[in-house]
Amino acid sequence: MSRKKNALFVGILTLLTLIVLYPTVTDFSTHNPGWNGFSRLKEELKAQVIVESFTTTLYSIVKPEETAIITIAYRQYTADELEALRNYLLQGGMLIIMDDYGEGNIILEYLKVPIAIANNAPLYDPFDNFKNKRFPRAKIVGKEEYIVLNHASAIMISEHGIENVKILALSSPFAYLDTNNNEIWDKGEPKGPLPVAVLIKYGKGTLIVISDPSIAINSMIDSESNLEFMRSIVYGRKIFLDQTHIPKSLHEQIKDIFMYITDKYVLNPIILVGVLLVLFTLISRKLIR
Repeated sequence: MSRKKNALFVGILTLLTLIVLYPTVTDFSTHNPGWNGFSRLKEELKAQVIVESFTTTLYSIVKPEETAIITIAYRQYTADELEALRNYLLQGGMLIIMDDYGEGNIILEYLKVPIAIANNAPLYDPFDNFKNKRFPRAKIVGKEEYIVLNHASAIMISEHGIENVKILALSSPFAYLDTNNNEIWDKGEPKGPLPVAVLIKYGKGTLIVISDPSIAINSMIDSESNLEFMRSIVYGRKIFLDQTHIPKSLHEQIKDIFMYITDKYVLNPIILVGVLLVLFTLISRKLIR
């Protein structure tokens, strides 16, 4: 092998090793161990991550009633994905939609349920909060426990369907939705208590909507009862954590592909990285001679 080819090979190995070992900074990514990542959530719930073929994964689940899918609704869902989600719920699955910007409403509209996530309207609480009004606290219904939200929204329930919706967590009476984004309460803007987590039965399944995915990021998961709340709603089920609907950098996409391949072929990524490092060392030594 020529010196140029050797150098190219070493460069590729080096790049691949850095991609695998270097953490990402993508919001809600399971590869991200930083403050805004989901690495802790994956670990705590022992979740299986969906990085490819979302629709195929849904249809491949043999016992939906024993599983739960958590999806972060930051990217559009295709018609095939929406139908797959509907079918999954009808067969007994649990779907947990976490969203604070209203992107998840496309799912709720498709399912024709009487709930919607307030679109681009932040939930503020100037009195009952953690740090400041952008971190409102919400009481878990039926318990003397609270979750802490982080730049959240709220869930609106239609009057005609309110009897079919179970509220899981409510903001304090001091909270309000800032629909015009001027950071103060104005007459006509919804005031608390406002739902931030709800449950509705759908076919044989269960649909849960949470108006803030940030309750489960690494820096928030240990706040108040955030982790216990997530554990309680998925208790006893196998968890699938959807990573296909969050915006991703090229680094994140390559990392996903690498992890998908190692998982599919039952390879340990750490061992594979070790092999790459050994190859890197051997070839480097050969080039130095």
